[in-house]
Amino acid sequence: MNKKNIVENHRFVHILKGLYKSMEREWDIQAQQYDLTNAHQHVLWILYLEDGMKLSELAARGLWNLSTTHDIVNRMVKKGLITKEKDIRDGRITRVYITELGIQQRNAMKSDFEKSEVFRLMKAFHKLEEHDQKKLQELILFLSEEVLDAAYMKYLESSSQQLEAESK
Repeated sequence: MNKKNIVENHRFVHILKGLYKSMEREWDIQAQQYDLTNAHQHVLWILYLEDGMKLSELAARGLWNLSTTHDIVNRMVKKGLITKEKDIRDGRITRVYITELGIQQRNAMKSDFEKSEVFRLMKAFHKLEEHDQKKLQELILFLSEEVLDAAYMKYLESSSQQLEAESK
């Protein structure tokens, strides 16, 4: 790798990591208002859109390993936000469901998101001209399709369509 590539890689990787960490910190702050972590908040959004999924599917959607997902789910069950049930057809499979309390929490958080832009990254994004926003989204989508697996990209598309339909 030549010196130019090293510098480009260094900048690119550290910019992406910095943006992600900034957004993650802000996500944590927003979630803490509901006595949750950003992982708990993420689970509520995932299950709201696709309730009753297998624990392994939830892990894939949340980009966590199965052990981490199991810990997150157990803490959320104790809070009454979700329930776990064995699949009636296959007792080896655990399915996860959002509770009424979980739906209420998710809806309250959604309302907060709609009232203001929680993340500085999104505020900056919305300062761009519309054509620049579209181009940036296209570039990020291209990179995502090159790096992330097809199942995750399919989930991203279907969940985005559900949110779009819900907002109509």
